[in-house]
Amino acid sequence: MPILITAKAHFDTDLARARALLNNAALVPACTDDMLRSALMFAVGACDAYFADSYADLISRALRAKELEPAVAIPDRLGNLRMPVTAILRPTTMLGWRWRMAARELVEKENVLSFDQIRGLFNQFFQKGKGILSRDRVLGWMTDPSAKHRHFGTSAAQLAAVPAANQNAAKDRAMAHFEAKISTIFQRRHDCIHCCDRPKVAVQTINAVAVQKKIEDLEFLVNRCHAELSAAFGPYLTSLGFSAGTRNQVMV
Repeated sequence: MPILITAKAHFDTDLARARALLNNAALVPACTDDMLRSALMFAVGACDAYFADSYADLISRALRAKELEPAVAIPDRLGNLRMPVTAILRPTTMLGWRWRMAARELVEKENVLSFDQIRGLFNQFFQKGKGILSRDRVLGWMTDPSAKHRHFGTSAAQLAAVPAANQNAAKDRAMAHFEAKISTIFQRRHDCIHCCDRPKVAVQTINAVAVQKKIEDLEFLVNRCHAELSAAFGPYLTSLGFSAGTRNQVMV
């Protein structure tokens, strides 16, 4: 199966479940607000699962490539992974499945709900300094048809008008704005799960419009990351020295 297809399909399905909760919340007046909170938590959970599943997918394919071409040197980051022995020895008839299960167990006990965690897991597949959530992605993400002004606090046209000497700083500010916005969504999920959406004294207010926007924001994040990861993995394998035959075998 092509890279990341399962992770993205699960994300889309789970996000549809979140939207179903959102769209039907008003039908149950006694718990409308809590259904909205459930929709938010479902959406964040879908995002978390996407990144965990994608990491397992990419790591397992890289290890499968090494298995096929043992002579190729791989980075220490990949070679020094501590894999659960039980996962590696688990009987299977599916090529590469044991690597996927072992990689999945590396992250399944933690959530992937911060930009630092996302960068930490996935920047290894990109050129140094041009990672998954770096300033180099900002302009391309801004011009995506699904991008909203609220995501980066500015527009592509406004960013293009910034003098060249200040471009990097402006891109950093735009990415920091996006990170802060997504981080508040992640934190709201934590508030709902760990203290029933009552981080202090009173329960936080919630409404359908706000939840809808948060779901859209998470969808934008995952869709853009999915496109970047899908495009980066082939060149990553090439940069390590794997042959076209091996690349083709592990990427389908």
